[in-house]
Parts: sequence; C-alpha cells; structure tokens
Amino acid sequence: MTRGQWLAGCLVFVAASACAAVSSPWAERIFSPPPAPAADTANAARARTCITLSGKRFEWSFPNPPFGTLSCSD
Repeated sequence: MTRGQWLAGCLVFVAASACAAVSSPWAERIFSPPPAPAADTANAARARTCITLSGKRFEWSFPNPPFGTLSCSD
C-alpha cells in the first residue's frame, strides 16, 4: 500500500466520523417519536367486554382488542 492510498483511507475514515458526529443530533431530532400525550385516566380505567371466537366473554381495559376476539364493546 502506498503512502497516498494510506492517506486517502485515513481521510475517508476521518470524514465519515466527522459527518456522523455532525449529523447525529439532526437525525435524533428528525427521527425521534413525538412525545406521548398525557394518559387519560377516565378512558384507561374503563373496561370493555370482549367475546372470543368460542363465545367466552371477558373484561378488557386496554385500547386495542386482544388476539382471537370476535368483538369488543366500545
């Protein structure tokens, strides 16, 4: 390996490291998820009645229905 090739390789490594250091705060700001809204305790405590595929009923207090349910009350 010649001195020019070695120097070019070092410059590529330094440039890539510098670009990563500069773009990291920007990428964190752009791609971070938005803050979650405050939890609504009235809706969180409300239990819904769900029916499984076999007809069994049960209470479910989470916003999305569980797997294997036919329906959930609103």
